[in-house]
Amino acid sequence: MKRKVLICIDWFLPAYKAGGPIQSIANLVNHTKTEFDYYIATSNSDLDSPLSLPEEALNVWSEKDGFKVVYLDPAHQNLKYYKQLFIKEAFDVVYFNSLFSQKFTLLPLMLFKNLNIRKVLAPRGMLGKGALEIKPLKKKIFLTLFKVLGLQKKVVWHVTAESEAFEVYKHFGKGCNVLLAPNLSAKTKQKIEPKEKKVNELNVFFLSRIAVKKNLGEAINYLAEIRSSYHVNFSIIGPKDEMEYWQDCEVKIKQLPKNISVKYLGAIPHQDISKKLINQHILLLPTQHENFGHVIMESWQNSCPVIISDQTPWQGLEKDKLGFDIPLTKKNEFIAAIELFCAMNKDEYHIWSNASVNFSKKFTENPELIEQNKALFLNTLNN
Repeated sequence: MKRKVLICIDWFLPAYKAGGPIQSIANLVNHTKTEFDYYIATSNSDLDSPLSLPEEALNVWSEKDGFKVVYLDPAHQNLKYYKQLFIKEAFDVVYFNSLFSQKFTLLPLMLFKNLNIRKVLAPRGMLGKGALEIKPLKKKIFLTLFKVLGLQKKVVWHVTAESEAFEVYKHFGKGCNVLLAPNLSAKTKQKIEPKEKKVNELNVFFLSRIAVKKNLGEAINYLAEIRSSYHVNFSIIGPKDEMEYWQDCEVKIKQLPKNISVKYLGAIPHQDISKKLINQHILLLPTQHENFGHVIMESWQNSCPVIISDQTPWQGLEKDKLGFDIPLTKKNEFIAAIELFCAMNKDEYHIWSNASVNFSKKFTENPELIEQNKALFLNTLNN
């Protein structure tokens, strides 16, 4: 008999603007739904707007493609309704897809706190130094409350890299029950057409939420110092999560030299991303922190090398011609990496492009990763 797994997540498909966390769960469910009975509890909204769902589809379990989902409106995101909705289902496992979520982590975790049910929590990179520096007081209070209630001892921590395990131990102690299981990705397309690439020209894209953590402003700063002999087309893809920050970025964009062309493409549903990346050459993402970075893997899957910060699990990229991972303090290295790709001809670029897509195929088709993710839900013991 398959184990029943409840997944609590703030946003889920058809929502897409929240990016990586949605894809993490969608990929996990698609890879393993023959092994588990999944029930997904989520809100009836996307990152900044309500979903277009009929009234009768809210606050009740609905059958989807091999799993069940309930879209909860704000009036039903409370402990009283959770008790009514969840307890009767007799779940074997509950999986929390965030650390700093009041409605979809803290409240349901309080409900299940003392029940004999396996509780798994994915911090999703929220314990990284860069992430904690954003709204630090609010997060410090949350972490303090979490520890006072002893919740860190009630869960199995799902980390996606050794660096994230270190973060959990740092904040909650060595006694935490930690399991490593890298995020699963959608399968790489079997056939990728070679990209056109002209010498001294480069198509660069930023793919993420427009927020301080993702560091779009710093990416624009790098482009401002690219030599005038190089022409860069810069495409910005992602929702305007923090409007004041976006306005600061707009000011910088207007001050860019003539050899840098910028287009804001907005938020794009995940299923349409590949179409937008057909003519792109590299991802530029000087993020302050990622525990995985689905957009990085998606770039490789679409044969685009990456120029990213060293604040992700992806390290030593240059030796395998996958791109560059650079400390945020080394601005000149970011600029040099962009100019290196600018100067490449088609044949030189294809070496990096092919290395990227081949790496993504090897990673996404690794059966060991699927087994690691299944292990999150299989062990009946809990702290």
